[in-house]
Amino acid sequence: MGAGMLALPLMTGMSGFIPAMMINILCWLFMLATGLLFLEVTLWMPDGSNVLSMAERFLGPIGKVLGGLFFIFLYYCLMVSYVAGGAPLLSEAFRNLFGWDFSISMGYLVYTVALATIVLIGAWFVDRINWLLMFGLIISFFLLMGYGSSDIHPDFLFHKKWTLSFFAAPILFSAYGYHNVIPSLSMYMKRNRRQLRIAIILGTTLPFVVYSTWQWLIIGTIPLDELQLAANRGVPVSQLLAEHTGTYWIGQIALFFGFFAIVTSLLGVSLSMVDFMGDGFHIRERKGWVRFGLVILVFGPPALFAYHNPTIFVEALGIAGGIGESFLNGLFPIAMVWIGRYHFKLEGKNLVFGGRGMLLLLLIFTLLIMILECIHLIYY
Repeated sequence: MGAGMLALPLMTGMSGFIPAMMINILCWLFMLATGLLFLEVTLWMPDGSNVLSMAERFLGPIGKVLGGLFFIFLYYCLMVSYVAGGAPLLSEAFRNLFGWDFSISMGYLVYTVALATIVLIGAWFVDRINWLLMFGLIISFFLLMGYGSSDIHPDFLFHKKWTLSFFAAPILFSAYGYHNVIPSLSMYMKRNRRQLRIAIILGTTLPFVVYSTWQWLIIGTIPLDELQLAANRGVPVSQLLAEHTGTYWIGQIALFFGFFAIVTSLLGVSLSMVDFMGDGFHIRERKGWVRFGLVILVFGPPALFAYHNPTIFVEALGIAGGIGESFLNGLFPIAMVWIGRYHFKLEGKNLVFGGRGMLLLLLIFTLLIMILECIHLIYY
């Protein structure tokens, strides 16, 4: 769970709550299935393998290159989105707490430098900071649900525009993305197939419940025209909720909830990118000035891009999901499992039922979402 949920109601709200639940269920099941496929590939590989070594084994040198390129593309898109969405929230938090009125450029600078410093210190520090932020995220979410549910307008929930629901799928792909942790999870759980399968099922079901409840709250509280305006502005929905509500404390809780959601996502993604860049440059000792250089490489380009495109939060998440997640966590595991099962004849129990038919169905759905995202980029 993380920053993706801050863009979800902005996209699903256009279609209405019932169509939103339909596409939410489809994307949840799709990401659950492709996660299990990714686990199936992981269990064919030795411990310590990652997407590059998997792609090289099953898809050859071209697959390895494509895997690396789409990994960088996906995570840079996510970093751009997290910086564009988080910096204004930090500025607003400082303004409310201390009366400090940051300029736009100062807000981006403080936000980027502060989070880059946390990642620079190391994984152990990121872990501790993330625990505190996750605690704040959980508390603020339940406070929002408790206070905000009294403002639900039932008639807001019955608007329906089914054709628009599929355009929310790229954001949902970003929100449900987790596949990169599966190799590490496999080692941590000592390759226990049954426990890993349960972990993935429960680990995707909990966000499904939270995202469904969150969309019910936002779509039922905020008028459709305000959701449309916020989507055009490219602001997190927590900021919209803070602006919409007439209650001071609900507004402040919404701002902090948005900040916690974005920062917890950013820290995980940026730490993964530092390790990925280190592996790509064959750097074993990622300390000192070498680590400083990797952190600059991870944070610098997204921060500059987000600063010059401050309304790109929602669009960058859509591109990340519709192109990056679809390719890396959709097409890739489907292709690798097909080759592993039917060409290499590798042993192991299938973790997703349905055989070739199910793999083809998942492939068609993946291509459909990629096409819809391309249409959205071209015409909207």
